[in-house]
Amino acid sequence: MEHGSGYQQFDGTHSITVAGSSVYFSGAVKMLGVTLDQTLSFDQHVSNVVSSCTYHTRALRHIKPLITISAAKMIASSVVGARLDYCNSLLFGTNACNLDHLQRIQNTLARAVLQKPFSAHSTEL
Repeated sequence: MEHGSGYQQFDGTHSITVAGSSVYFSGAVKMLGVTLDQTLSFDQHVSNVVSSCTYHTRALRHIKPLITISAAKMIASSVVGARLDYCNSLLFGTNACNLDHLQRIQNTLARAVLQKPFSAHSTEL
């Protein structure tokens, strides 16, 4: 739909045509490792971070009996901690649910490093 000034107005379609090809809109875009969704809620970004951290925490839990606590701490902070800390300033003002997911991952990581059961209270670790 044309607007009087020569600009196109968004009409709610799910794609635009560029050079004869349809370009479809995406619900989220990933730039520099941060997933931005349509509402800037960072729900998808937190979900991606949690998924990645869970994978690496499980891998650490499998090799933990073979390495020292010092090595486990170094791996935890460099591999998982770096993912948790990367661009975390963007999460300022995000909802409590997202922060809770990230806190649970950090607690699970502490249990994995110290080889504690899932039922161990995290504040003591």
